Amino acid sequence: MRSRPLIALNVPEVVYPGETIDVGLALESVSETPIDFVRVTLQHAQEARDDVRGDPKRVARRDLLLLSEDVAGRGWLGEGIHRYRVQFALPADLPPSHAGYLVRRRCRVSVLVSIPWWFDAEESKVVVVGRPAAPVPDDEPLTSASPRGHGPFVEVSLPGRTFAPGELLAGAVAFGDLGGRRPFKLDVSLVGIERVETNRYPLFGEDRLLTFFTELAGIAEGKEVPFRFALPRELAPSFSSAELSLEYRLDVALDLPGGRLVHSVPVEIDLFEPRAGLGRKRPPVGEDGWRAVWASVGERAGLFLGKRGLRLRGVRAGCAVTVVAVQNESRAGLSATVRFAEPWGLCLDVRPRGVLGLGGVATWDDGFDRRFRVRGREEAQVRAALASALRRALSAFRRVEVDDAQARVWSDLGASDGPSLELFVAQVDALAQALAEAGAALPPPAAMAAWLPAWRRFAEESDGALRVGSMRLSGTFEGAGFEVETLFKGAAPTGTRLALRLDPPIAGAGRPTRAAEQRIAGAILEQAARLGGVAAAEEGVAVTPGEIAVAVVGLLADPAAAREVLRPMLALAREMRGERRGGPYR
Repeated sequence: MRSRPLIALNVPEVVYPGETIDVGLALESVSETPIDFVRVTLQHAQEARDDVRGDPKRVARRDLLLLSEDVAGRGWLGEGIHRYRVQFALPADLPPSHAGYLVRRRCRVSVLVSIPWWFDAEESKVVVVGRPAAPVPDDEPLTSASPRGHGPFVEVSLPGRTFAPGELLAGAVAFGDLGGRRPFKLDVSLVGIERVETNRYPLFGEDRLLTFFTELAGIAEGKEVPFRFALPRELAPSFSSAELSLEYRLDVALDLPGGRLVHSVPVEIDLFEPRAGLGRKRPPVGEDGWRAVWASVGERAGLFLGKRGLRLRGVRAGCAVTVVAVQNESRAGLSATVRFAEPWGLCLDVRPRGVLGLGGVATWDDGFDRRFRVRGREEAQVRAALASALRRALSAFRRVEVDDAQARVWSDLGASDGPSLELFVAQVDALAQALAEAGAALPPPAAMAAWLPAWRRFAEESDGALRVGSMRLSGTFEGAGFEVETLFKGAAPTGTRLALRLDPPIAGAGRPTRAAEQRIAGAILEQAARLGGVAAAEEGVAVTPGEIAVAVVGLLADPAAAREVLRPMLALAREMRGERRGGPYR
């Protein structure tokens, strides 16, 4: 009586091009059965979609390799177990197995027992045609970034571009130039891209294989966001041929209010012994990477990088300069502060001109006056300070704020780009030079211009400093510090304040009350009256723990005359300290 034999097929799980497949076959028959033949077949076939958007059935099919051998011919299969062995030699250029969305390459070993006038017996097993292991690549760490200078950008740091199935893919992302916007999510995905050439046109398919995502609340620009994937051991390696290819890329997507920024980095999956992913070095990105750029640019400009963050400091043309990266402004970029060596004393205020920003001092530079509103105490002084070199230096920046002590400037240039930073630092250096030149050439108030030589002379005699813009002189007299300050009402100078600094301060000092103190205070007022009268005479001499002062009506053509007021002030200070000395003000 006929029966279908049981088939036991023994094949290797994985074979490689150029090898020989050894196939073991056992047929167990429970009765004597006639057969036409017993055939063992190896078939490596490719199936491809004809249209990626159409019928999902794989309609284009062809054999890449078809081998067969009959291990038994027409005859009888007796009762019992019958064993056979077949070997198939694989070509060295045989394409590997592939299970993709568009294309599938599969190698199958099958057995057919043909039984006349009865149901045939069949069995088959899939054999994976693998790729030989590649040598461990000499892969360099890399940094990739989306284009800068046109809004937000992202940077990606990887220990290399090549990874093995089963390996850890670890890297980091940083972002910048967000213009004050706050990102809320980061996605990093490994995407497989399959390409197949059909008879009509090439087809492409993408498959998002692995995804890492994290919320970004509280993460500032320039801060590294690390990520990692464990690559599956069954992940197909990259390959490329004339009709089929498989490539991979890492898609980094930053979700922002109003849109999404995506940057892609090509990567390669290859077969080699996995490396310890955590042990592979990668370059720093974000602020850690930008600091090297800042340090290099700062060193060339004579500025020094701070211990933290992106901040350069130094002195240029006598001005204290600070350059920082802006993150919390409505538009990101760079900012600098240039502090003058000495305050100018002009009541200067330079700001961007608003829509309704009328008035101000005209500099007679139409372009500058359209952009900025200028104010100051005396127009002639302001125009002289804002000479052409300073106006040109200020016009290089997007936004400007200047007062008597410092200039603050802003630019849209990127904080992470070396050439942009170098340009900004050069502009700031030019601004410091222009400010230093303008400060050195400041004219005095017009009403006091003729007296400037006398004020300069007294400044030298008292080892002091003169602020020409406000005609304010500080120096030393008999070892004590003093100030001669011109007082203004509006733009016009109207009086002079003389002050002796008490160093160390006299604790509890106040209005003179003892007879000796009142007598010396009277002498101070008498000397002050000779200079033009005492302002606010009802207050007399003002005494605080830190100074003794008196205001004089009128201006001093020669501030050296203040010595006659400073002498009794010194005597009053000694009296209040309890010191006893001889002299006219005992």
